[in-house]
Amino acid sequence: MTPTDYTLPPDLYAKAVAFAHAQYLAYFGVTATTLLVLFLVVRFRLAVRLREFAERRSRRLAWQVLLFAPPLILLLGLAAEPWLIFAHRISLAFGISVEGWGAWAWDEVKSQAITVILGTLGVWLFVAIVRWSPRRYWVWFWLASLPLMVAGVYLAPLVIDPLFFRVEPLARTHPELVPPIEKVLKNARVEIPATRLFELMASEKTNALSAYTTGFGSSKRVVLYDTIIRKEPLPELMTTFGHELGHFVLQHIMKWLLFGAVLMFVAMCAGYRVVEAVVRGRGPRLGIRTAGDLAALPLFLLFAAAASFLSDPVTNTFSRAIEHQADAYSLEVTQGVIPEPGYAAARAFQIEGESALALPNPNPAIVWWMYTHPPTRDRLRFCIEWQKAHGN
Repeated sequence: MTPTDYTLPPDLYAKAVAFAHAQYLAYFGVTATTLLVLFLVVRFRLAVRLREFAERRSRRLAWQVLLFAPPLILLLGLAAEPWLIFAHRISLAFGISVEGWGAWAWDEVKSQAITVILGTLGVWLFVAIVRWSPRRYWVWFWLASLPLMVAGVYLAPLVIDPLFFRVEPLARTHPELVPPIEKVLKNARVEIPATRLFELMASEKTNALSAYTTGFGSSKRVVLYDTIIRKEPLPELMTTFGHELGHFVLQHIMKWLLFGAVLMFVAMCAGYRVVEAVVRGRGPRLGIRTAGDLAALPLFLLFAAAASFLSDPVTNTFSRAIEHQADAYSLEVTQGVIPEPGYAAARAFQIEGESALALPNPNPAIVWWMYTHPPTRDRLRFCIEWQKAHGN
């Protein structure tokens, strides 16, 4: 039965409200904790003491960074950990997550290790560039970050994803899905090799229903959760695939890279001006010598954390726009392949919304600030209106 609007029965609605409030608390809690810890590190000169320790042990920048960066990064990670524990407990309580605490803790260890390794390399590169070009370092670091962003997107599905989930070729795990997917591809006049279609074994850790497009160049791929394959009937699943195909065909990953590059350029320019002003004005009191001083790093991180939080509405507005593009693309390319794709997509959104405990009527301010996708009700209504306009 096709819903006419996205609704939840009273018991699920009550759970959705409680779950949403817990998510909001965790989101703002992590941000506030990170900002507070960085402020305290600067205010009480903890980074100065750590820099002095590193300088006593070695005169080489690489060794100093190796002694300085990991403790600072770990401190920030551990400060946010109570909120992550809270979020996981809530996910377990509401039936979103099924991952035990032991497996979850191991995932956190891996995540922290990756953050420390990549963060330490980033600190070394940043400080080296600041000392090499004290007046234009923000431009040079921005330019250096661009190929690193592309490399990160390219390597994520090959290196990072397999550390947390099993990923298998879709043609091997669900060969019955290949013919209908090929029909959608033919209708879209797009060729995607079967080697770029994958199933992620999400049910080992979560009940969430999802799919995503990831990678860049030869690593680009479409991934379907095993949970969504099991729960959505074929017509509904094909609209989900059509949505991800939209990301694939409309070059949304490339658009995200360009958007991120522009946003980072603005942030680097603003950060340079703010941090330099603080170092000139209060640097001696804080024990910070120059912007190239390792002890100045928490200042940059404090600005970056604040800028990231304040730019979330801009980033999420862009995200919602491209997600809507992918929704519209899905309806176009599944038309003629499945019956009434608008109604099928509406049923898919109802299933996904119930599974995720998505609120039918979220606060517009929360949507503007936090939502990466349009609200489920808006997406469902769009699909129904599209179907009414296009008939059978």
